[in-house]
Amino acid sequence: MNRPKNVDMLKLDPCSLITPEVKATLGMRLAQPGDPDADFGEGSKNCTSIYEDRAYTTGVDTLVNGGVDRLMKTVGEANVTKLQVAGYPAYLNKRDPQKTILGCDIYIDANDGQMLFVSAFTFGDPKATVDGACERATKLANAVGPVLATK
Repeated sequence: MNRPKNVDMLKLDPCSLITPEVKATLGMRLAQPGDPDADFGEGSKNCTSIYEDRAYTTGVDTLVNGGVDRLMKTVGEANVTKLQVAGYPAYLNKRDPQKTILGCDIYIDANDGQMLFVSAFTFGDPKATVDGACERATKLANAVGPVLATK
């Protein structure tokens, strides 16, 4: 797998990727540790961000219990769009608003069997859309990806 650098997600603090420059560029009000998703494996970590406009919330999580193979089984290859984020292979998944909260996820292939999970979602803002969530998630992934390569 071609990556700029393999980064061990068990050792990474996802909030360390949201530098003051990233916060200023993206209009974030705050970024703070949150509760990791149990589905992401023992030792995963979360960083939740809130924006000045409050239409979307974003999260950066370390996913430590599976890489691309797991993603293709759980989300499904037909449901992902392949991307590049700062030289890393990445995969975008638009959430089905009929099945879950409105949002968009980007999985960055950061290490063998591990991924950095970048998501943007909303809790009922009437102006929010899946495409808006994907725009927010993409901007965040492209902002933290270069920082990831320095870890």
